[in-house]
Amino acid sequence: MTHVVATVGPACSSREVLGDLLKAGVDVFRFTASKTPVAQLAALAEVVRELAADLGLPVELVLDLPGAKPRLTNDAYLDLAGVTELVLRFDAGPSDLTGPVPRLGVSGLGPGDPRPSVGDLVVIGDGEDALRIVEHAAGSCRAVPLTTGVIGIRRGLSFPGARDAGGAQEFTPYDLAGLRAMAGTPFDAVVISFAESADLVDRARAVLSEGVREGPLPSVVAKVETATGAASADEVARAADGILLGRGDLLLDTGPVEFHAACRRVLDAARAIGCPVLVGTQLLTSLAAGWLPHRSELATVSGLLAEGVAGLMLSEETAGATDPVRAVTLLTGLRDRYAPTTVRTALFPSRP
Repeated sequence: MTHVVATVGPACSSREVLGDLLKAGVDVFRFTASKTPVAQLAALAEVVRELAADLGLPVELVLDLPGAKPRLTNDAYLDLAGVTELVLRFDAGPSDLTGPVPRLGVSGLGPGDPRPSVGDLVVIGDGEDALRIVEHAAGSCRAVPLTTGVIGIRRGLSFPGARDAGGAQEFTPYDLAGLRAMAGTPFDAVVISFAESADLVDRARAVLSEGVREGPLPSVVAKVETATGAASADEVARAADGILLGRGDLLLDTGPVEFHAACRRVLDAARAIGCPVLVGTQLLTSLAAGWLPHRSELATVSGLLAEGVAGLMLSEETAGATDPVRAVTLLTGLRDRYAPTTVRTALFPSRP
């Protein structure tokens, strides 16, 4: 069975819309902790659990931890149209978008993490916008926009070519706190981001075991979203309860030419051992603003359904769209056409 996964966000956080999404066919709700405290998300997850019980519908709830990723600190949108240059500050301080040269703080960088150099690209979000570094100074750099889009609030950053691939992985203090806070919450599973080894999965499970003294242990889903993670998909899939193929960051890390091959490695590795795979990001993004989905989106989603992936995850299509229910209704219709099933199964059975 292919599960319909909806990301909870501002567009679908009311009881009315959450109930409508359940009726439209959502099987799994994903709660992202990159911008919202885990305790607040857990309270909203309780609401979803209550709504599903009232409707007599099964539902699974997943907490997605952000991992170590640089993010902007802006609390307002920045329209790049007319901006000729801006400053990136690496001290995690607040952003200042006033004045002719906006100053954007960057959080999430450790002392040893690489910074972009003169001539390097900085990619924003899932690739919607990009900057070119033209001057570097201690603790900051000056950049020129290469696009004219609108930078969203606290979007993630990527520095193509500057990442230290294959280095030792450590949980951030925020992620550790999130793992420890899982006990007593309604979440059935937790997603750990940027997974590149079985060791990271094992350590996540060990932290969960410290807090969950009774009852089933939440499932651990490894988000594979780097070239190194794709190359290690065999061992990650053997250790994890599920794989989330994070295509947004994966594209940023592999580049467009190697992207498909990396996705294929993850899907094949998981299938070989029976590990469930969820595929996410930009599945039906055109519905967030347009009426008909792009033909390429329909082809991709229908192909994944025919392939039998365990789940398809909507992100901005539900979290920030004007009509989240429409995207879910279409995805459910595609599932009924290309991956019909009469048995509704759990994606993450309880782990003893």
